[in-house]
Amino acid sequence: MGYMTGNTQFFDDLHVFDVSVISGIRPCGRTSDHSGHGRKNNGILYVWTGEATFFDGSRESVVVQDGEMAFLPKHKKYRMQYTAESTTFVVVNFDLCDKNGAGVTLFEDITLLGRDDATHRIARTMMNLELCSTAKTVEATLRKKELAYRLLGAIYSTSPHLSSRGEIDPKITDGVHLLEQTYLENLPIARYAEASHVSINTFRGIFQKRFGMSPLKYRNHLRIERARELLLEGGFTVAEVAYASGFENVGYFCRYYRQITGEAPGETKKRNQSD
Repeated sequence: MGYMTGNTQFFDDLHVFDVSVISGIRPCGRTSDHSGHGRKNNGILYVWTGEATFFDGSRESVVVQDGEMAFLPKHKKYRMQYTAESTTFVVVNFDLCDKNGAGVTLFEDITLLGRDDATHRIARTMMNLELCSTAKTVEATLRKKELAYRLLGAIYSTSPHLSSRGEIDPKITDGVHLLEQTYLENLPIARYAEASHVSINTFRGIFQKRFGMSPLKYRNHLRIERARELLLEGGFTVAEVAYASGFENVGYFCRYYRQITGEAPGETKKRNQSD
């Protein structure tokens, strides 16, 4: 079983299939037991409210609470119990393979992916996936696969576990993680350097060599990617997207968005409405 990396060629060859969605409300004490044969496929769990506790054998391993996500690897053996009075959740199940048909996963163990943002963009993508799963048309099937890729992209961009694994000089790993976790905040480069225990010049130099751009430009690219996803999801004005993506000046956001993506924010929004 292969593991996901930050190599862009890897993603060019990535295939998602057998996508399904399960959601519901479970009372305290309800269990899901995969300790015998393990999970049949990969899964991403999102807990709206409540708590889900995973056990590896008799040992508690991971607890997923309100607004948190966890990756559930294929073939992993575990027992899960809902440990709040009531837990509302959604799970997206899927399989991954590379261009040769070999299975791919994100992690070997159950892993917390972090929290959704204030706009609940990941949760909304999962809800849209659930809606598509109820329809049996060709259009719904294609839309479901599109949303599955979008979900992986959103999780990749918000989870430093994935976006930086094994590819960053250990001297600046902590600073890069801080940047990726707080990219909506206007932290100075000094904060990233301080987190890495290196000088500003050292952090900037290693970062530039690794990413091919400055830390601030990389931060803006993360913001633009977030903005694009919000525009494609619909439901927000261009100004709302700008502010939700960390840009205080809408005019600057529009110019920078066009520079990076090749189209105006309004054009992306219209493309979503015409799909």
